[in-house]
Order: sequence, then structure tokens, then C-alpha cells
Amino acid sequence: MPAPAQASKCPSDTIFNPITKVRWNCIFPITIGGVRAGSYDKLDKALDAQSASKPLCACRKGATFWFGVKVSFWTPNRMIDVVTEPGCMMALGTDIMATGGKLQGSQSSISDGTNTTKLFAQMHYYVAPVWKMLDMFSDLPCLEDDGFDVALMTEVMPTWQSGTLGAIIQPEGILFGNPAAGLACMSDSAAAAAGKVIDPLFWCMGSWGSTYPVAGDIHMGDRVEAWAGLAARGTFMMGRLGALTIHSADGCSFKPQPIWTKSRYKLQLMEPVKGGKCVNIGRPGALWTSGKHAPGKDNAQFMLFEKAICCAGISTP
Repeated sequence: MPAPAQASKCPSDTIFNPITKVRWNCIFPITIGGVRAGSYDKLDKALDAQSASKPLCACRKGATFWFGVKVSFWTPNRMIDVVTEPGCMMALGTDIMATGGKLQGSQSSISDGTNTTKLFAQMHYYVAPVWKMLDMFSDLPCLEDDGFDVALMTEVMPTWQSGTLGAIIQPEGILFGNPAAGLACMSDSAAAAAGKVIDPLFWCMGSWGSTYPVAGDIHMGDRVEAWAGLAARGTFMMGRLGALTIHSADGCSFKPQPIWTKSRYKLQLMEPVKGGKCVNIGRPGALWTSGKHAPGKDNAQFMLFEKAICCAGISTP
């Protein structure tokens, strides 16, 4: 039987402060007209290839037309809580939902002879356009101008509480619950360890497990890695709900993502211990989770960075 996780009370000192909580070196590299500034890894190099090969751009939106150069960088625009205390809104520093002991996070052993455990937690997804909150780069036409908002709380979603219910809503998950699909994820895990992401394997999250079932249960060897897996699964779920977009390749608009493009996202741990860098989806915990689980702290918060491609230029009359 699942045992309740020893969750700490909802902390009040986690109110979001973009100045101190965001790891600002994660916005690099910045590519302007094909010229790259800042350090980069293999994933960044692959994503910037198109911007570098086609540095000039032209866009039209309604009656407005502009031309200029392509600018690409990583933008912090979403936050994700993974909490064992239901209703704990870490970005707000308060508990807004009294559940009477229900919907609590838990951890349990898996009786398959592998000595592994399973973690269950709730997820909160926030719209947090940091650039707008700081009133920076407001003249770039391709940055979101939405305000801060709570986009989703899984406490109100029965499908997050049960993988069986999730399979009813998303029956395609059955196709990926077989050994062949699981073996394919081994290559994704190896790629994630090398700093790469295999986008066609959308049902894989590298070393973090599978996107299916889209529920709050996940295998746990490393707790911080499990937190990241639930944060990534929550991002995938937002796409399946029709609430996920990415920047188009020409830098002119946003396009919907019913199936996510994993390479366009990175996660930075903000709570309980601020991460030193951003990690690509599926990166093995052994490479980045050391010292990130403070004793008695079982609620986590992540900043989600998206690769922005923007046509920055001058509007014509």
C-alpha cells in the first residue's frame, strides 16, 4: 500500500522572485543574425543552426509588416510546482486548498523484484513571462505579453490521480506501454546523457521515464530526478490539452504543440535548492541532482525555459 510521503508543510518563503530565483546564465547562447554569444552545448548548436543559416527574416501580422534579423535565446516563461502537499502554491508561498488529508503525495514500493519505488505528487503549471514581469525586451514582437497566471492545478483533474483514467482520456498511451517502445527510450536516455534530445521519441523522457501514463505516479530512484520527470510530464500534458505553443522557425509567430518538441525546453530547479544550470529533458540525475534535495523538503519548483526564435526588426508604414 502507498505510504504518505513525509511532506513538509507548505513553505511561506518560496514566493517567486525573478531576480534571485532564475539562473540567468540559462538564457545563453544568444544568437543575433547568425552570430552566437555565450557558451553553448550540443543541443544549443543544433537549435541555432537554422537561425545561423538564415539570419534575415520578414514577417507579416495583419496589416503590420516588418523585416530584420533573427534573434534566438532561451526565455523563462513558465513555472512548475511538484508538491506532495496538495494545494501548496510555491510561487505564492501559501496553501490555497484544504483537502482534508486527501490527494496527498505518497511513495510506495513496486513489487516487481527490482527494489524500486514510485512517487506520487501533484503538479501546478504557471504562466510566468519573466521578461514582461521585469519590463525588459518589451519591443521584441515575438515575446508573450500575457500576465502571471495559474494555468493548471492537477488536484482538480481525476486523470492525474489515476493512470487508468488517464488511459481512457488518452488511449494512445496504450501503444507506448509495450517492451518495444520501452527499448526505444534507451536511445533517448543515452542521447540525454550526451546533451541531446531525440524529438521523434515524444513518449520518452530520457532517464526520467515515460510521458505515459499522464498521471502523478513515476518511478523513483533519485527524488530530484523524479520531480523533474513529473514537471516534464506536466509540460507534455499541457500540449495534449491544447495549451502549449512554441516559436515558429521563421520567428514570426507561435504555433500549437499538441505533441511537444522536447528539444525546445530546459528545466532549472529553483526550490528547494537553486540549481546551478538548466538541464535538457531526460538528463540523468547523476549528472546534476547532487545536493539538490534539502532534508525535510519534499516540494519542488522549476523554471521552464523555452527556445525563443524572434524576427527582430523595423515595422514598415
